[in-house]
Amino acid sequence: MTKTINLNNPLFQTAMPLLEAIESHGYEAYFVGGCVRDALLGKEIHDIDIATSATPDEIQGIFPVTFDVGKKHGTIVVVYKKENYEITTFRTEGTYSDRRRPDQVNFVRNLREDTLRRDFTINALALDRLGRVYDYHGGEQDLQAGIIRAVGTALERFDEDALRMMRALRFASQLGFEIESQTFEAIGQLAPNLSYVSIERIRIELSKLMQGDYLGTSYKALTESGLCAYLLGMEQVDALSVWQQVYETLAAQIAAGVARDERLVWWALVKALGLDSAQARAFLRDWKHSNPFIKDVSDLLDLDQAFAAGPLDAWQLYQMPAHVLAIYETYAYHQAWLSQPHQLTQAKAQLPLASRSDLAINGQKVMEALGLSRGNAGLGRLLLELERQVVMGDLANDPAGLLAQAQALGADYLES
Repeated sequence: MTKTINLNNPLFQTAMPLLEAIESHGYEAYFVGGCVRDALLGKEIHDIDIATSATPDEIQGIFPVTFDVGKKHGTIVVVYKKENYEITTFRTEGTYSDRRRPDQVNFVRNLREDTLRRDFTINALALDRLGRVYDYHGGEQDLQAGIIRAVGTALERFDEDALRMMRALRFASQLGFEIESQTFEAIGQLAPNLSYVSIERIRIELSKLMQGDYLGTSYKALTESGLCAYLLGMEQVDALSVWQQVYETLAAQIAAGVARDERLVWWALVKALGLDSAQARAFLRDWKHSNPFIKDVSDLLDLDQAFAAGPLDAWQLYQMPAHVLAIYETYAYHQAWLSQPHQLTQAKAQLPLASRSDLAINGQKVMEALGLSRGNAGLGRLLLELERQVVMGDLANDPAGLLAQAQALGADYLES
């Protein structure tokens, strides 16, 4: 224990009764991990994690509402005031044959033993309910110096869980810290082990890395470490060139302190890789992104290409989802390509139609007016053309005028 910090943060205060309840039953309990690190750095705290000398069964005996999410590894979720809190028993760990999870864990009653299994010294800090910091590995000193250092032997930590190598680079990007030399050398030696890690886990870390405020320095560490050669779809690329382009795409927003949407940073990556829309969709599917996410990134790629070709017309704006325009206009504004920060979404909002449902006529009315039978293949194309003309301002959204235009265009669009 080296210092005491203020625990006025609402997240700490809300969770404090959990520590008090555990201690009232004769056990130790501490805030641990990222919440302690971020509190010491004066950063916003997002999640609370608690470690305790109580076993999972003992925790379940203390709290009335719990969920068993990882009991064999020591973790119980406690529901308190409609919030979920992960409470993990102090433990030591055996070998990691799958390089992800320990083959076995042994519950212990000692905080120091528990911290030996942590990844980095800055994440191996603990905080009691009085605000006293417990630091067994020099984590506070490394925080002050801006250093990411593995707990114990870096080769052992990375051999246990290869994802920790990506986490080191992610923290470098988020915090602006330098990776300690032996820790960095270990990443270079064990980079091939990244192939043992699931693509979903790597994707989460890569997304956070790309969204970091210090991407400008961390991308160089990423390429120098050799990890790029084991990132899916980037095995044969000029890694330094690609990541320099990613950074340059995002640099203006980083400099302005504007948060980068996850879809934007993946768009920056597929753009740097020189992928077209079809290739980008395949690449993102390989990375196990959701279909809506893939569509949004593909739309951003198409939008960027259209924007580069000249000012967007009303029809292009109309076809693009408003949330995709919002992501792109923030980027374009900080590139000084737009004079107003919400220029594209405001222009879209002023269009005569928000969607086809706003068109003053529908397919049924056109069929009735033109005497068409159901299933005429050209009806959809005709409605699309009417929709386009209204959006472009060439035709008023008026039932009589729309039906007259439908009759005039019918011969070109409808099957006889």
